[in-house]
Amino acid sequence: MPKGVFLVYSNCTEASRDEEFNRWYTHTHLPDLSTTSGLLRARRFRNLRGLQGPSQYLTIYEFESDDLEASVKELSRAAMECFPKGRHIDCFGVAGMHLFQEIDPDSLEPLGDVDYPREMLKG
Repeated sequence: MPKGVFLVYSNCTEASRDEEFNRWYTHTHLPDLSTTSGLLRARRFRNLRGLQGPSQYLTIYEFESDDLEASVKELSRAAMECFPKGRHIDCFGVAGMHLFQEIDPDSLEPLGDVDYPREMLKG
C-alpha cells in the first residue's frame, strides 16, 4: 500500500495568540482530523529560524492509503467541517501544502556498474 506525507506549512497570524494557536492545533485540530482514512499520525514542528523559511510551523501528516489524494481530500473536508461547529481558530494561516509519495526502494532495480566522475568521490 502506498505511503505518503502531506506537509502543511502554517503560521499564527496574530503573534499575541501564538500559545492559543498551538494549544488549538494540538488539542482540537489534530484530534478532529484523526479519523481520516489512511492517516497514521501527525507530527508538528516549529521553525527554529523564526521568520526565515516558508512558515513558522510545519505539520507532517503520514498516510498509508491506496489513494493518497483521496485521503488528503478527506482530511481537508474534515478540517472544513470544523468551521460551522465552531472548532476552528481565526488566526490560522496556511503558507503551503504539498503531498509526497514514498519511493519504494524494493521496486527499483539496482544500477549496474556506474563510473562516477572521480571529483564526486573526493570528500
